[in-house]
Amino acid sequence: MTTVWKPRRRITAPREQQHVTAQLPGGGTIELRPLRRGEIDSLMTVFTGMSPASRAERYLTGISRLTPAMTRALTKVDGHRHVAWVALLAGRPVGIARYLLDDAGVADVAFEVVDACHDLGIGTALVDAVTTVAATRGVRRVRATLLPSNRPSRRLVTRFGVRLVPSDGLLEGEGPLRLLDPPRVDRRAVVALAGQVDAAEMDAAPRRAMEARAE
Repeated sequence: MTTVWKPRRRITAPREQQHVTAQLPGGGTIELRPLRRGEIDSLMTVFTGMSPASRAERYLTGISRLTPAMTRALTKVDGHRHVAWVALLAGRPVGIARYLLDDAGVADVAFEVVDACHDLGIGTALVDAVTTVAATRGVRRVRATLLPSNRPSRRLVTRFGVRLVPSDGLLEGEGPLRLLDPPRVDRRAVVALAGQVDAAEMDAAPRRAMEARAE
């Protein structure tokens, strides 16, 4: 059965709210926030912290760098069809999770964490954040594609509703979105911050349109 989480009332985030704090299972905390449109530095910091094997597991092929086209696509977030959140540990970006909605309304979920921070629960917290946003935006189905060797991600995608099957040397599949149980983030705070960022983006949209016309 599809699990959809919705806040009971409209939540207004404090103007000064910049991130959501999440507790890690082994102790310590991380900060989570939406990736900003065009935020290349955080993307590159996380990519640089990944080993060749981790990059292959994330991008399904061995790559040593992100091309300009890939960088533009990965930072072209809009808060609705393309949602991405970044995790920061001691102020440094250490992971990113995202979903990209297709025309059929299925959200393709992907995530990565720098090698030095594997097995801390950061990927789980990030996925909880982006799937929470997806659920509040009406997303009902999710999809993922993985390398068979990526066992930690296989376990995680199964938890949020994806049923993986072999396909041309990969594992891929989809299923009804299920939010993680128990939660790994404060979901009300996540929804509030997402709404706050959406409002800021709406305010900035006319300015970006004017700048684009001027170019």
